[in-house]
Amino acid sequence: MKKTLLYTLFRLGAIPRRLLPILQCEGIVVADEGIAGRLITKNVRGPGTRYLDRSEGFSGCLVITTKRVVCFTYRKRQINIAVGDSRMSAFCVSLPDDETLSLSFESSVFRNQWEGIVEFEFETQKARQFRDALKSVGAREGSAADAGSLLERAR
Repeated sequence: MKKTLLYTLFRLGAIPRRLLPILQCEGIVVADEGIAGRLITKNVRGPGTRYLDRSEGFSGCLVITTKRVVCFTYRKRQINIAVGDSRMSAFCVSLPDDETLSLSFESSVFRNQWEGIVEFEFETQKARQFRDALKSVGAREGSAADAGSLLERAR
């Protein structure tokens, strides 16, 4: 899949250089950088923050190693969770189409006093590899709507 223009010109959305050797030592299972994507929030509320329906594009990277899952949008870390973490089961993954990976979760699982659905959509040719790798480390098959219902069942 074609890399984003921001990645091509400025390397925005690249795996951070300082982090790359660490990830390589951990054993990269699947990785892609310069991925076009969307960050979608649905009814997200937190201290001093409220996003009813927000959608913004990004250039980012997603890496799954034998020890953790890492996601950066531009140069900002969005996800960094250990593979053995029990919260990994809060992730819902799906493939809306062959080259799109959807990764969603309920924000209250990761941040106290927050609630609402956060969804990342990644446009990558490795979508199936990412989905399979995420499912093998504990993520569930499902959509953003399923992420909210999983939390309701847990309460």
